[in-house]
Amino acid sequence: MTDPACSSPLIAPVPVPDPNEIDLEACPSEQFQCRICLEGDGRDFIAPCKCKGTSKYVHRECLDHWRAVKEGFAFSHCTTCKAPYYLRVHGPADRKWRILKFRFFVTRDVLFIFAAVQLIISLLAYLVYLVDRSQNY
Repeated sequence: MTDPACSSPLIAPVPVPDPNEIDLEACPSEQFQCRICLEGDGRDFIAPCKCKGTSKYVHRECLDHWRAVKEGFAFSHCTTCKAPYYLRVHGPADRKWRILKFRFFVTRDVLFIFAAVQLIISLLAYLVYLVDRSQNY
């Protein structure tokens, strides 16, 4: 007699994979394939939208080129799933140092301009003094 638990329509049978079909030497980076260039070369893949399955991963360079070539809607949204791209720009690790250096250069330039203007005013005052030796004015 058959077991009623096994014939229940609510329990799906678990498929058993064929041992000959399993690739034991494939690593996860080889299983990804860029949906634009169709290469699975192991470079860094990103998943910028809501696509699933084999269309999920792209190379950043391929996506940048795709967005540059396509116009309008394709620049900001995926043409497959119509979801907006989720791209985050990572700033350099030394961002605080760059900001500090930028502020230093701006301060240096402002002080240099201030000193140059003061020098020009002083030279003009001295020139007026030399021209008007009789001090009539």
